[in-house]
Amino acid sequence: MESNAIIAISKHNFSIFGRYAYLYWIPIFPLTKKGVSECTNCNITLEPKEMNDQLKLAYQNANGNAKTPITYWIGTLIIASLIGFGIYSSNQHDKDVVDYIEFPKTGDVVEYKSDVFYTTFKIIEVTNDSIFVIDNNYEIESQSAINKIDIKSNYTTEPYSISRERFKELFADKTLLDINRD
Repeated sequence: MESNAIIAISKHNFSIFGRYAYLYWIPIFPLTKKGVSECTNCNITLEPKEMNDQLKLAYQNANGNAKTPITYWIGTLIIASLIGFGIYSSNQHDKDVVDYIEFPKTGDVVEYKSDVFYTTFKIIEVTNDSIFVIDNNYEIESQSAINKIDIKSNYTTEPYSISRERFKELFADKTLLDINRD
């Protein structure tokens, strides 16, 4: 009697999962990839250590071909963009300050350090050889918080003048720290 043996070759579906580092649910960068195979006939799920050699080879091929989604890098792209914008903005302000010193305008606010604290004065008039300014009545401990005292009502009404050459010298020797224009 002759018998026919039927060899059933089962198919496996591979699922590859990625892990990523995140900050407030925003993916920063990928960490690892892990996968499993699932038999389409019996729905048994196997991890790589449970697979036979032929299945491991197929799994390694599938794992190697699995691309990491670009969305896993979105946080890194956002952070890099913010850093790039900050650097660009800072460099642009530094270039602008050089122009502001050379060509001051009415309304410019100049930051400087008094004995211990930081304060400002505002340019109210510019002539060919002089700059007329009014002082801020308030001082603050931190230069980064100087915008808190830059309020119109904080400035005196008594103007005084600085020669344009002296104005440039004060910036050159770092007595005057920064100039801001609206």
